[in-house]
Amino acid sequence: MSASSAVDALQQIATHGYKEELVEESWLDAVVAREKEFPTGLPTPIPVAIPHTDSKHVKENGFGFFRLITPVSFGEMGSVDGAIQVGAIIPLLITNPEEQVDLLMSVIGAVQDEVFVALLMTSQSVAEVKSLFFDKGM
Repeated sequence: MSASSAVDALQQIATHGYKEELVEESWLDAVVAREKEFPTGLPTPIPVAIPHTDSKHVKENGFGFFRLITPVSFGEMGSVDGAIQVGAIIPLLITNPEEQVDLLMSVIGAVQDEVFVALLMTSQSVAEVKSLFFDKGM
């Protein structure tokens, strides 16, 4: 994906989500607002962002993987004003709020594995990406 900013990337992800009927029309505004309050950029070996929002904006459970051609700035998770230049975005789609913490922790654990993220960043197909996540138990 080529994006000029975090919001541009989230707009492109939302467009895909709308087309595939994965998210409600309210998803983009909700995820952008949540990013402002609770940023999701992680300073992992290959920095990633894990945007997500309330389940009322989601139609189907899942997550995505979007590799960026040029990194964009996301706020750093747990920081008031820190920023991270992320090379990948893994949006979470959660319909049951009780599952949010478990999925978020699984993804955070996975992206701390430098080999796993390197393989994601060099994957050549959707099937390869799915296989990598499946092998991680996701």
